[in-house]
Amino acid sequence: MRKILYTIIVVLCMACTLGTMAKDGNKIIPRVYVFGMSTSFNDSTVFFTDIMTLDSVFEDGKSGFIIGRDNYSLQLRYYLEGKGYSQRTCVFVSGKDQKHIMKKYEKMKSRYAKKGGSDILLIDKSEFAFTPISITSLMPVEK
Repeated sequence: MRKILYTIIVVLCMACTLGTMAKDGNKIIPRVYVFGMSTSFNDSTVFFTDIMTLDSVFEDGKSGFIIGRDNYSLQLRYYLEGKGYSQRTCVFVSGKDQKHIMKKYEKMKSRYAKKGGSDILLIDKSEFAFTPISITSLMPVEK
């Protein structure tokens, strides 16, 4: 009985959360292609993640940006800090079209390759992957 009651409460909370998000003009995108890039002013190493897919992310209806995108760049930053690369600037790049995101990826990589002096290191999907952000964790807490 408790499990059923708990399940009903969870479903109602999720429905209320999704209803609130829909009112703001936000929408769920079923699939987004993403990659991350990290650089630092203190060294010449530039990191690029593989292009990955994220399922069911929320998009801001007005700006078209993914909600919580700063949390995704923090995931990459914390991963690199764990590997001993501290105080890095991390960028999270996303797009709905795979060809478009591949063009962005190649353009950013070639920009650092042309400069010379930059060591480009690729982070494999098996080493690091972005984890989806729960929209409820981004909602402000009312007091």
